[in-house]
Formats: sequence, structure tokens, C-alpha cells
Amino acid sequence: MDENKLLKVTNDYVFKKIFGKKGNEDITKEFLKAVTNKSFESIDLEETPILERELLEKKMGILDVKVVANEVDNIDIEMQVINSEYIADRILWYWAKMYGSSLLKGDGYDRTKRAICIMIADFDLEKLKEIVQYHTKWMIREENNKEVILTDKLEIHIIELTKMENISCMNKEEKELM
Repeated sequence: MDENKLLKVTNDYVFKKIFGKKGNEDITKEFLKAVTNKSFESIDLEETPILERELLEKKMGILDVKVVANEVDNIDIEMQVINSEYIADRILWYWAKMYGSSLLKGDGYDRTKRAICIMIADFDLEKLKEIVQYHTKWMIREENNKEVILTDKLEIHIIELTKMENISCMNKEEKELM
């Protein structure tokens, strides 16, 4: 093996060491700011980012990087290199598990924490092939009134690395991610 060969950031191990390792909070904070356009005063990188199952027959999930930001936002950062037609279902499931687990017994629904999922894909998503931007943000919107967002507690960002080559169509915020 060539000793001078560098591992790519898309490698799970490298990705987790850059964004999920305690001591690298400043790197993760700057990344989150570039993606979400929000500043986070404090972040906590969880050592074992596991989405627990409540029953043995239910599915368990292991997140690449889980962040608790400003003590109120749960953020999942995922690096995906394998294309699956169900990738959108997977990221939505991760979001739902994070959001659903944000309440404790006896808590009112006003205590739910915002759940933000960021998926970085090293491939083009089939359903997004008509969109030229490499960074898309998804929220719950009313069908006939697209400007009305039901809640800010659902936020999913998808970054398609393969589309980053088309720099000429990027807006200012997208260029900041590069």
C-alpha cells in the first residue's frame, strides 16, 4: 500500500474523525453554520450516536455523527457513499427517531427538540436529478401555499457531492460550503 495515499473524507472512519471527534467541535460548528445558516453557540458531540429501539423486533440505527447544539437541537450528519433507492426513507427515519426521542415521560409537546438531518451523498439522488443545486433544504410546506412552513422542527439537508462540480450555478451560501 502506498504510504502517501490519503483517505477520502467520504470514508466513514475519516468522516467521523473530522466531524464527530471530541476536540473538533469548532470544525463541526463551522460546517453546521455553512449548511444551516444558523450559528450554534455550543455543541456536544455524542460518543455513541445510537438510535435505540424500544422493542427487540424494532430497528436500531447508528448515526455517523450526532450533535446536540445549544442544548435544544438534535443534529445528525450522515455520509452516504452507497446509492440506494430508499435513501430518502432512511434519512426521514433517522429524523423521526431523533425527533420522537426528544421528549421524556410527562413532557408537553412544546418541549420537543428540533431535529436536523444532513445527508452528504457521494452520488446523485434519482429524485433530485432535475435540481441543479448540490445543496437542498427540505421542510414541511403546505401544498398550495409553499411559503407556509408548518414547523421549523423538521429540517433535512441533502448535499450531493457529484453536483459540486457545477460551480457556475451556485448561490453565495452554496459556495461557502466549498
